Amino acid sequence: MNNTALASMLAGVAMSFTLVVPALAQDATKTEVNTKIDSHLNAAVEVVQQTGNLPDFNDQFKLIVTNSKNWLIREKPDAEKDIGPAVDAAAELYKDQTDSIARAAAVAWARYLKEDELKEVLAFFKTPAGQKFANYQPRILGETIKSIQDFSGLMTQAIVQEAKKTLNAKGHKFQ
Repeated sequence: MNNTALASMLAGVAMSFTLVVPALAQDATKTEVNTKIDSHLNAAVEVVQQTGNLPDFNDQFKLIVTNSKNWLIREKPDAEKDIGPAVDAAAELYKDQTDSIARAAAVAWARYLKEDELKEVLAFFKTPAGQKFANYQPRILGETIKSIQDFSGLMTQAIVQEAKKTLNAKGHKFQ
């Protein structure tokens, strides 16, 4: 996934979460639920931070600012000279959102793992084996996907060759 898509996805996740939490907070009787949600999400944030797999906020923020400029320039090319300074000024309002990227990513972890499970995962990531896994996880996942793609390609070739033999025996002309 490219950085632009990742930034868009993380922004979307963060925005959806900001819509959910205030809706829960509207009912005063749901204070306990909100506390549990905060505790659960905070556990997920700790896991996300411990894995070390988040993009650097400053690098991501530069991409977001660039994407914002490009968006506006596509929308109104004749305003290009004013767009850069306007976006840079607007970006200043959001430059201190360092923790927000972890919270945005943590939503996915919290969606699939209970708080106590997140605490177990966190404990694992604090071990030497967990730290090693966190360090190599992106490479492992990338190589796993490539290996599966390679395997699928080889299997496809083998199946096609076998099917061609059968089809040629029936009078079809496959090479």
